[in-house]
Amino acid sequence: MKNLVLLILLLSMCFNCSTSKTVKSFKNPETETFYTNKILVIGMTADVDLRREFEKKVSKMLENNNVIAVKSIDFFEQSFVDNAKTIEELNAIETQLLTAGFDAIILTKVTGKQEKVAFGDYYKNIEDKFKTFEDYYYKNQNICQNKDPEVYIVYSTQTTLYCICPDKERELLWQANIEVAKTKNTQKNISDYTKTLYYNLKENKLLIF
Repeated sequence: MKNLVLLILLLSMCFNCSTSKTVKSFKNPETETFYTNKILVIGMTADVDLRREFEKKVSKMLENNNVIAVKSIDFFEQSFVDNAKTIEELNAIETQLLTAGFDAIILTKVTGKQEKVAFGDYYKNIEDKFKTFEDYYYKNQNICQNKDPEVYIVYSTQTTLYCICPDKERELLWQANIEVAKTKNTQKNISDYTKTLYYNLKENKLLIF
């Protein structure tokens, strides 16, 4: 009976665990709270379909929290990320955004990827509740049997929030490094990232209150 309960708990965790987590973050100490009138969402990737889906998810999350969010892939006639921009061009784009009523930009980029090895990661979060010898040995026995551990890809992302208020020069408000474990379900990856972003913004009283 005990084993059955444990199995149910483990399966529940597998189906509900997030593929995303915050590694570190920075908030401008001069910014206690920030509310935007209108924000531009930018996904910095050459994959147009991925960018479209990413900007759609993030914009929808913000809109659900009473924030006017616009996808960059919809706002610009040509792709914002297709070509390199000079400082002069960025200044012109900022003026264009200010004229259109924007006062903030949030953008995300992938900064790298790495392989990680999972040694009983499926068991984390509940290991403190099961400290018996049987439980501990069970989750570590693959080491003794020389079984190949599970290897998975983790993408490192960086998300930055800027204020483009008329009296300030692209002021950095907040930045976070968020890791996303790659799965076959891209939709889940983006959704989990978006949830992590939501909790970060809410905790820091930025955009979401």
